[in-house]
Amino acid sequence: MKKAFTLFALLLSAATFAQPLLVSIGDSLVADVPNPRGVLQWEFSIDSVTWTPVVGQNTATLAIEITTIPAYYRLEMVENSCATVYSDVVETQPFTPFTCGDSISHGFVLGVTPDNTTAFQTRSYATVQAGWTGAGGGKCWTKMNLGATNAATTATATTAATAGWYFQFNRAQGYDHDGTNRTPNTAWINPINENTDWTPAADPCTQLLGAYWRIPTQAEWNAFLNASTATGGVGAGDLTDAFSSTLELHAGGNLSGGDGSSQNRGSQATFWSSGQNSNNTAGSFRFSTIGSFPVNATKNFAYPVRCIRD
Repeated sequence: MKKAFTLFALLLSAATFAQPLLVSIGDSLVADVPNPRGVLQWEFSIDSVTWTPVVGQNTATLAIEITTIPAYYRLEMVENSCATVYSDVVETQPFTPFTCGDSISHGFVLGVTPDNTTAFQTRSYATVQAGWTGAGGGKCWTKMNLGATNAATTATATTAATAGWYFQFNRAQGYDHDGTNRTPNTAWINPINENTDWTPAADPCTQLLGAYWRIPTQAEWNAFLNASTATGGVGAGDLTDAFSSTLELHAGGNLSGGDGSSQNRGSQATFWSSGQNSNNTAGSFRFSTIGSFPVNATKNFAYPVRCIRD
């Protein structure tokens, strides 16, 4: 069965698409460059180094059937005596069915990954199948915080490597904090006042891991919090129970809503849900030594994120 993919190649950006398009032989690909100028010619490459023209594809829109994987496509634009310019590169990679328990990986994604240096280029996360019933039960979850490089070995782990990245509500940008410095150290967004749940375009799970992944809902976090420890839940227990659960949550802390400074690392874990409660508050879930419970948090705080797959 053929599937159609439509995407937009951003004109004159230096970077290729960081998230490859996963395709199968026979799929249909449509890529569009807005408002190009000059003589247009789509090009094809199997290595992103040597390029050849795609016969018959000389308009702003590329429309082809996938016959080779992996492959790369770009639009060449030549206008009079001006230097030749190119669109972003559309990268295609083979689609491989995902099995929960496999690791899931991503590379650098502009506007999500804290920085484009080597330290932030690649991440790989263990995944685990939920054993409880109700919302989120039976689904696949990441077993590490988004942005983490190491799994925590204790409930009170304090390293940035296990904490991963922090996200303000409905913001795709991830922040790394080494305990002293925040990356990126841009102006902190405070306050956040908008009437919306977390949107897919700003969901870092979706943007980093693909369309099937997203931030859990309040109902899904609630079901996990109240599920019995025998089924891999927390049983409404404390941080120790959360670490002993299927998700192995640990006290990664948070970033202050006021200025983005590091707080509570080693003492509590708080995770965003995807649902807001008001224009400036949203549902989060806290796991600490005094217990585990929902928290109506202001959106300018930044918390770690776990991802769930539909």
